[in-house]
Amino acid sequence: MPKVAARGATIHDVARRAGVSYQTVSRVINNHVNVAPATRERVLHAIGELNYKPSLIAKGLVTRRSQLIGIVAYATDQYGPAQIVQQVEQSARRSGYESLLTTLRRFEAAEIVQAVARLQQFGVDGVVLLTPYDAHEIVPVIGASVPFILIDATTEVDGPSVSVDQFEGGRMATEHLVALGHRRILHVGGPPEWSDADLRYRGYRDVLAAHGLPELPRLNGDWSAQSGSQALEAALSGGLDFTAVFAGNDQMALGVMSALVRAGRRVPGEVSVVGFDGTPESAFYQPPLTTVQQNFAQLGRKSLEELIRRIQGQRLGASHHVFQPQLLVRDTTAPPAPGV
Repeated sequence: MPKVAARGATIHDVARRAGVSYQTVSRVINNHVNVAPATRERVLHAIGELNYKPSLIAKGLVTRRSQLIGIVAYATDQYGPAQIVQQVEQSARRSGYESLLTTLRRFEAAEIVQAVARLQQFGVDGVVLLTPYDAHEIVPVIGASVPFILIDATTEVDGPSVSVDQFEGGRMATEHLVALGHRRILHVGGPPEWSDADLRYRGYRDVLAAHGLPELPRLNGDWSAQSGSQALEAALSGGLDFTAVFAGNDQMALGVMSALVRAGRRVPGEVSVVGFDGTPESAFYQPPLTTVQQNFAQLGRKSLEELIRRIQGQRLGASHHVFQPQLLVRDTTAPPAPGV
């Protein structure tokens, strides 16, 4: 079989091999309906033989779309944002899109606008924005400049969004502990400026208020295991009386458990612990961690589905898609010890 030059096959090489015009090859590549089945099959066979890779730029000139999406993210060193970015990228590839990622140094409206503008210079068809902080200022400044979808925005934001119900997740964790008989439940939350951390805390407070239980002083970490450990040590040294801990994420729960062990407190014999996120590692903590699981794959799929619909020009308004988390009950929670 003759070899194509090292420069790689062109659309004209494919046309010659298939015995058609290059316009016909272009119609096949762009899934045009007006191509006879036998001709389409011949062109696809030639593409396979020559290992032809259509240029996204050339294809974009025909379709007026680049098949590129932009992703604007913040704090991708954290488990949740990193998982969301990964799932969005995978969903994009399955949908025939490539993705360009830009990460923010600070979550500020001006920096987000600049990031979106840079992505637009590459001709992205749409943008996915991860919004772990309050996103009210973002939507007006982006406006109609590019199709976009927000991930993790609260439903009060006037823009299209996909999220997990963090408030309900906080309620699930706390209700589980209350149902076991716990009455003094400590919350070790994430950074208060994060929307997720605030909503989980609100869910915790809602359950305590509904059951007439006391709210213990809120302790905050930075999502790391070390900060969870330090928060728990501060609670113990401050003389706080509790039989259960709801930690804002699984890493902080790990730190909480470590500090409890060092203090001679058995988990769950003396103190029950619940985490949040459902990280794969949480099943292998000692003991395995009860946690609230988020479906990041679902977030990725739905965000791409909604973004593509907007890229295609469908008028959908400021729709909000909110998914429910799932409580995974494992071995770190149990009824409080008798007499406690």
